[in-house]
Amino acid sequence: MAPMGRNEAGAGRWAPLVAVLLGTLLWPSAWVGEPPHSADHNVHLANAVETGLLLRSGRLVGWSDFQFAGHPANAFYPPLVNLTVPALHLLTGGLLGWDGTYSAVLLVFLGGFALALFLLLRPVLGPLWALGALGLCLFVDKGGTYAGGRHWYLDMGVWPFGASVALVLAALARLPEYLVGGGRREALVPGVLLGLGLLAHPFALVLFFPLAAPLVALFWKEAGGGLRAPRRWLAVSAIGLGLAAWWLVPFLLRGGQAEHVGSPPQSLARLWSGIWGGELVPGLPGWVGPLAVVGSGVAWLKGGARGRWLVLATWGALLLTTDGPYRLLGLEKNRTIEGLQVVRFRAVGRLFLVGLAVLTVRELFATLRARQWRSAGALGLLACAGVVTWRLRGGDPPRGTSEPPKQFQCYTAEEEAGLEQLLRETLPRMGEGRLALYTPSPHRHCLMLAVSWVERPFFKVGYTPATVFGGKFSTTDPVMLGHLGVTAVLMDAPADASLAGLPVLARWGRFELRELQPLPRVVTGTPGARVEVLSWEDEAVRLRITGPEPTDVLLWMGWAPEWRATREGREVPLEPALVEDARLMKLRAAPGEVELRFGPSRGARPAALLTVLTLLGMAWAAWSRPRPSSVSGSSS
Repeated sequence: MAPMGRNEAGAGRWAPLVAVLLGTLLWPSAWVGEPPHSADHNVHLANAVETGLLLRSGRLVGWSDFQFAGHPANAFYPPLVNLTVPALHLLTGGLLGWDGTYSAVLLVFLGGFALALFLLLRPVLGPLWALGALGLCLFVDKGGTYAGGRHWYLDMGVWPFGASVALVLAALARLPEYLVGGGRREALVPGVLLGLGLLAHPFALVLFFPLAAPLVALFWKEAGGGLRAPRRWLAVSAIGLGLAAWWLVPFLLRGGQAEHVGSPPQSLARLWSGIWGGELVPGLPGWVGPLAVVGSGVAWLKGGARGRWLVLATWGALLLTTDGPYRLLGLEKNRTIEGLQVVRFRAVGRLFLVGLAVLTVRELFATLRARQWRSAGALGLLACAGVVTWRLRGGDPPRGTSEPPKQFQCYTAEEEAGLEQLLRETLPRMGEGRLALYTPSPHRHCLMLAVSWVERPFFKVGYTPATVFGGKFSTTDPVMLGHLGVTAVLMDAPADASLAGLPVLARWGRFELRELQPLPRVVTGTPGARVEVLSWEDEAVRLRITGPEPTDVLLWMGWAPEWRATREGREVPLEPALVEDARLMKLRAAPGEVELRFGPSRGARPAALLTVLTLLGMAWAAWSRPRPSSVSGSSS
């Protein structure tokens, strides 16, 4: 690469701060506590409110009978965001409110995402050009579904996945220094970043290892050869996996109930035509592909180990979004490959593509400045040939390469204020029951915004991303809702026939709150038997059964295998019971008191022990005296 000029060298001091500032400007209203209220943002906010109930009782993972109709909070969704937002809310005493707290965490993500990408591109591009590439990624790249960019992270609100990408990129940026000359302490930073990335989204597990493998191979010689680099990579991986084990292991052991929204890889031919046809990834300007091809040659020849890794990571990530690698293994129709949503690799490949495209422009400027006319002419001809090819192929499609515009913002500011006022005024009349959220459009999550105002568990009627889990259900039957403990139904449009007969508690604009009479949470079909609820909490239920003989009891509570029932110290078998679309719990016990408790998931205790041992090992590495390294040198 051409040497950095004096301005570029001086810019290295303040460029990271500029990168962070650019990231936060992607949603400037977050600075005044106004986060997006669109799509999945409302889901994350509602999850954070319920997780706050867990934190107040000293728990990180627990049961919420009504969060997405009955599964452990944070057991099926990555916990980092759901823990960070309520933790900050508790630490500040609620001073910022839920919106302000969510905005603060969102700003940390935006700034951290920008900083991670900058740190990864800076060694190849230099600080000023890395900032330029960052600006293109943040403000020009429109993004698309499963492909990253503004559309994915801010409009659709899938930013916890973006946080995992940023944390993995930051770990990769720090990994070469540790491979070449670091000691035990230097392993902690990339290891912790990897662990946090896994806790932000499980896709980090799929993302880190394919991208780290070529990095280790390229820095193998600089690290002294032998097994030094692989061992250090293994140490970083062990730290990351160990830190995330307390959640990751139970999650993987229950993979059969993990989210499965099939998204198959694209064809290899489509990737090739996309490079020259302007449709490489949705939302990215079409000229980026041809310039990135030229930049790949520059990075490979003049970028050193980091430049070569950038080339391998870019095209490797994009290749993994196609069916090519999986066809070789006979897995192109595999359900697991679709469920992994490997097309998410585009979210990383698109960032690197922009970096390689900017590298072409940077090298052209450098050769012109150095008056290397032959090199400048050859590079310019190659770049022009690529762009001309793209234009001859039709350039960008008529409506651009981004997806059609979608209206994600749910309500106007006036409507939000009216909804909040309606809930504040009617909250005392709802009793202690649950709040059901109903909207005619099953894919909209708008009304989940109300959870942060009422601060109570909820039941979302209709689709959620979690309805693809085993055991999830939804219903608009007032009888079933009554048995599930719902005492009020909030809706933002006229109710369907099953809910239209419920009495109206309050109405404001498009919003209605309808009253629902609670029904027994437990029922028995045994003649002459009676079941009394002594106490009912999310993770502990006590019943008293009276009658002449063993009694069948149906509990209107979502089924999960972590529940255990005992009578006089002896275990009572629990089994799932299907009632219409609901997968409930059923037991059979003799008269007396029966206690039900929610316990840890399978593998949770050994996994938690592994995390504790990892923390102890990290403490030892941090406080022990470092040994002098026998290998010296710096990464290229």
